[in-house]
Amino acid sequence: MDCAEFEGKTPSPYKSTSKTTKKESRVEMAFIIVFLFVSVLATFGVQGSCPPNIGNDVFEDLMNVMLKVKCQKSVSKSSLQPTFFATLTKTVSLGTNAVLKFDRVVTNIGNGYDPKSGVFTVGKSGLYEFAANFISDGNNYLELNLMKNSDFIVKGHSAKAHGTAGSLQAILEVKKGDQIYLRNPRSYGALHGDNYAMFSGHFLQ
Repeated sequence: MDCAEFEGKTPSPYKSTSKTTKKESRVEMAFIIVFLFVSVLATFGVQGSCPPNIGNDVFEDLMNVMLKVKCQKSVSKSSLQPTFFATLTKTVSLGTNAVLKFDRVVTNIGNGYDPKSGVFTVGKSGLYEFAANFISDGNNYLELNLMKNSDFIVKGHSAKAHGTAGSLQAILEVKKGDQIYLRNPRSYGALHGDNYAMFSGHFLQ
C-alpha cells in the first residue's frame, strides 16, 4: 500500500522527481519498526506483563502508524501545485500580435510553461493567479495583453519613455488545456531584458 491508497486519494501528477532510494526507504522503515517495537516493550515492561488480549489489531495499528509517518514525510513534495516563473534575459522587439517569450525559466512545476512558444498550458483545472512586470526599451509606448486562449483578459502599459515600467495581474478560473500568454496588440513594442521583465502564474485552489 502506498500513501495515496492509505489516504484514499489518487496519486498527484505533480509529484517531485526527487525520490528516496529503495535502500534508504528500507533503512528508514526498519528504524521506525525498531523504535515502535522498543516503545511497546517499554510500555508493557512498566506494566509488568503483556495484556492477555493482545492480538493482530495491535500490530495493524503499528503498521498504520508507520505508514502515516512515511506519508507525512512525503506530503510536502507530492502536494506541489502547478506553478511557473520566467524572466526575459535579452531585449526584444515585437510585431503586431506577437507573443512574448520569456527565455529564462526559474520555476516550472508541472512543466506547463513553454519558453519556446511563451505559452502556459493549464495542466490542472482551478483558480490561478497570473502576473507580469516589464520595462520598455526605446521611446515608444509599450502595451501587453494577457490572453486566455483567444480571449483578451487585461492589459498592462508603460509610458512613452525609455525604461518605464508596466505591470498586470489577474485571477482566473481556468480549465485543463487552456492557454495563457502575453501578446503585443500594437504594430511596435520593445522590452528591455536583463531579467527586468517577468511572467508568473500559480494554482490557488
